[in-house]
Amino acid sequence: MKKVITLGEIMLRLSPPNRDKFLGASNFCVNYGGGEANVAVALANFGIETGFISKLPNNEIGDSAINHLRSFGVDTKSVVRGGERVGIYFLENGFSVRNSKVIYDRKDSAIATAKVSDFEIESILKGWDILHVSGITLGISNDGFEFSKAFMKKAKELGMEISFDFNYRSKLWSLEEASAKIKEILQYVDIAFAGHLDFTNILGITPTKLMKEIDIITYYKDLYPKVKKKYGFKYIVSSIRDIKSASNNTYKGICYDGQSIYQSKSYEVEIIDRVGTGDAYTAGFLCGYAMERDTLNTVNIAAASSVLKHTILGDANLVKLDEVENLFKNDSFEIVR
Repeated sequence: MKKVITLGEIMLRLSPPNRDKFLGASNFCVNYGGGEANVAVALANFGIETGFISKLPNNEIGDSAINHLRSFGVDTKSVVRGGERVGIYFLENGFSVRNSKVIYDRKDSAIATAKVSDFEIESILKGWDILHVSGITLGISNDGFEFSKAFMKKAKELGMEISFDFNYRSKLWSLEEASAKIKEILQYVDIAFAGHLDFTNILGITPTKLMKEIDIITYYKDLYPKVKKKYGFKYIVSSIRDIKSASNNTYKGICYDGQSIYQSKSYEVEIIDRVGTGDAYTAGFLCGYAMERDTLNTVNIAAASSVLKHTILGDANLVKLDEVENLFKNDSFEIVR
């Protein structure tokens, strides 16, 4: 079974309880989360040996963030200590016709100000099989891009596989900056988590027809080979979400291996907390891949993992693999050739 280590930021999350609004809130619920940290926690819950690389201040809030990760079995030996603060984000959960809101307070966090020299990169990576990074870590600062690129380059030199989630956030950087920097690191990537907007807006790869003119799978059948030809990813993994309201979506996963598109079962889900659902999807796919499951099974694990996360409060996906597998049937698989 492959072992996975992730690189990124873990933040303090503050949310008004009971889907209350920021205005008038007299208290906040505390959670910890962040893209790569969420992936690490979910993988550990699935029974995958998992580690997390970051930088946190040497104070009680940094200790608490580390304890959160350790409580789920995530290896935190590669979290270096220093810097001034833990990044914070405020989440107002939406409901029905009212959308969720996020306010970031993460500027100059410990990991955003970290340098390549803070990490003994080769020593950290030795013994791991897969490195997972996202565009969020590339975009938190120029230093974040530099140490992320250094980790990915060294991982490739060590024979590791690299998983990358585009995870574009407009509050962190512009499309132009994201496009230029993401293209710099794609030479190292084996498994790419990306959707059609990433292909068109960041990679500049355009479809022959607009999505509204054809069905969604035909649309991806046009786009995927173009992306594969240019970047050579082993797998391109996407999710398809139909938003009926802030609290009701339909969801499924798809994956391309260079020959076929694999589709998961489709779900309609009532939403308690949408934050972290993409990370749960990523973790589900990496779980199946690390366990050397076939691609059909793997994309179904990914989709079911994400769907269950929609029903769980907080960033982390607090489910076990058997719960995920119980959500789908063997006859739910579908291949599009």
